Amino acid sequence: MKDRIRKFLIQEGISPSQFADEIGVQRSAISHILSGRNNPSYEIITKILNRYKRLNPDWLLLGNGSMYRSDATNTISSDVGLQSATPTPPMEKVSGEVDNLLNSQSNPAVLEDEMHDQLSNVTNVNKPIERIIILYTDKTFEVFNRRN
Repeated sequence: MKDRIRKFLIQEGISPSQFADEIGVQRSAISHILSGRNNPSYEIITKILNRYKRLNPDWLLLGNGSMYRSDATNTISSDVGLQSATPTPPMEKVSGEVDNLLNSQSNPAVLEDEMHDQLSNVTNVNKPIERIIILYTDKTFEVFNRRN
């Protein structure tokens, strides 16, 4: 991944210290990543992807695809046969509804059912959701597995 980060910095024309400042991490953290001393943490990767929205996460993490996202990244091709007759709700609307559910004081079982319904609308594909993982700002998480 260090080579891809280095390639991205060259492509963007920014120095490692500018990059560190822009994503809000210590300059030494980027220096250690680029030297191979450390691998980037989850936190650094998310900061990179949040700051540089055009950067393709598949390319950054796995080396797959192109460096930058294409405009068609979030669309499903009609020749794949996955189009649905019902339109997909805008992501902002679904995201807000999921946020409301997360901020509510619902029973976890009820919350899981409600979140499943909301997230099913996002995918717009008839695939069952296996697991929902909620990441909290205090670095803890909860996992809700599908009930059979």
